[in-house]
Amino acid sequence: MTTLRLRLVIGFLLVSVPAMLASAYVAARLISNAFESNVEQWLGETSRYFKLEVREATLEAQRVASVIAMRLETVTEDELRHPTIIENDLAVLGSVGYDLIAIYTDEHEMLYASRNIVAADTLPRQTVQGIFKIETDGKHYIMAGAVQTVKLLGKTAHVIVGTWLDDQYLGGIKVVTSLDVRLFADTGAGFVPILLTHSAAAARPIPQAIRDKLEAGAKTIFDSQADEGAYRAVYTGFHGFDGKLVAVAFIGLTSRAGFFEQIGRWRLFVGIFLFGSALSIIVGVAMSGILVKPLRALTRGVRSITAGDYRQRVPAQGGREIAELATGFNIMAEQLGKVQALEAELRRRDRFSALGQAAMVIAHEVRNPLGIIKTSTEVVRNRAKLGPSEDRMLGYIIDEVRRIETLVRDFLDFAQPKEPSKSVFQLRSVIDRVASFAAPELAKRHIALDIQDESNGVLISGDPDQLHQACLNLVLNAMDAMSAGGTITASLAVEDMQASLTISDSGPGIPAAIIGQIFNPFFTTKAKGTGLGLAKVQSVAAAHGGTARCTSREGQGASFTIALPVAAPDALPGGAPKTGAEKSDTGKTDARVPL
Repeated sequence: MTTLRLRLVIGFLLVSVPAMLASAYVAARLISNAFESNVEQWLGETSRYFKLEVREATLEAQRVASVIAMRLETVTEDELRHPTIIENDLAVLGSVGYDLIAIYTDEHEMLYASRNIVAADTLPRQTVQGIFKIETDGKHYIMAGAVQTVKLLGKTAHVIVGTWLDDQYLGGIKVVTSLDVRLFADTGAGFVPILLTHSAAAARPIPQAIRDKLEAGAKTIFDSQADEGAYRAVYTGFHGFDGKLVAVAFIGLTSRAGFFEQIGRWRLFVGIFLFGSALSIIVGVAMSGILVKPLRALTRGVRSITAGDYRQRVPAQGGREIAELATGFNIMAEQLGKVQALEAELRRRDRFSALGQAAMVIAHEVRNPLGIIKTSTEVVRNRAKLGPSEDRMLGYIIDEVRRIETLVRDFLDFAQPKEPSKSVFQLRSVIDRVASFAAPELAKRHIALDIQDESNGVLISGDPDQLHQACLNLVLNAMDAMSAGGTITASLAVEDMQASLTISDSGPGIPAAIIGQIFNPFFTTKAKGTGLGLAKVQSVAAAHGGTARCTSREGQGASFTIALPVAAPDALPGGAPKTGAEKSDTGKTDARVPL
């Protein structure tokens, strides 16, 4: 219970288990009842098929009996005295599958019989069709047949034709191996089996309750627990021509026939419940994963923020509430990052301010002795007669003193920068001025300066001299980085009220390990550099309300960009808004800028 995901899964189970119990119970009952209903319907259809087969046999016997009757009505007295011809005709009918063909009179005088019939006086004396009980050759048979009354030489006679309902006639039903079909016949001593598709099931008699219902007129009876639960069965009754119950058919489906037959209702209920519970667990785990995933992302984000990584962001997903929380977290992380950067900048400025104050005092104190040393050295050098080595040594002293003076002056300029003397001018004029000033040195080093202007003559408000010095520092650095010559590209652009000047070189680039330190004062990779050039560029950009940044890939050169705000409309003469170079009537760019 220590994780949210586990609690969600358990909660999902607590909610779903009662519903699953109820639905599993209902489903088990519905499936079981539907199966029972389908089995009952199928067995009922099978029993109706059985009865239709018997009915078809009686109708066929009726047709045959009618044919024989028509033949007898045309018989002559001579043929009757010599019945060989008639017997031959009846023998032909007997050979095609009819088990009994007989002709008898109202006095039960047997004129012809294909079998020796016992108790012939029980035979009907009217036209009728149905099921008959016949005893012949010491055996009892149930016969599907018909009796047709006929006039034979002026006397009334009867023709009976039928087929035994035995294993040979109904044996085709054995093809359905899952069915157990039994036919019980009333022989006078009770119902005994005369047809069995499964001989092992012959021992069980028909229950008395079933017999009573069938004798009372019930057509079919379904028993789901037949033979002590071994079968689901349908009992069908067959009534004789006199309306009495003469035979009962048992059509059963063994309970071991298939999957649904082997499981009871409670086993089915347990199976559905376990399956549903497993499905609920899977769905619960999946749903909890979907719900917990954005929360885990938020947790990782909080840990990253706690560790000081304010660049961490989380995806805004997982529903409206969590998405809003993620969006709020991202905004908070961005604001904290800005606060951290501002705090670092303030600490940096505080350190530089304290360092500058101390260094200014030292610089002022050093500047005066340097002047005395320089002056005294020059006097000695000019008045004394020195040898070549002494003169060269004094020259070294003077050069180093001058270099130290330059460093002190640059440092004082950086520590106590002058306020910009602002005016409105084109940003393009800054790089043009630098290009003119550095042209001789660029040509000497075989370096080309390519100016790509997409600023549309944008105007800025600033100090031209300070911006010239900052841009010149960037060009000089680019020249130093390209000892073998190449091309320096100066790109001017404007976007969202920000004008930018980018100086790019084709030198070796800046290693990633030091690119974050290049704007720090006194940081330099040059043997004789002061480390104040890029720091001065950044301070000039900041004094003009802009920024200075660097991008570089080692081996692919470096790019330094000074971004400055576009001049506000109220800074222009007359307050008229201008977003670029003014156009003359001829459509050409007017480079004149009122100052």
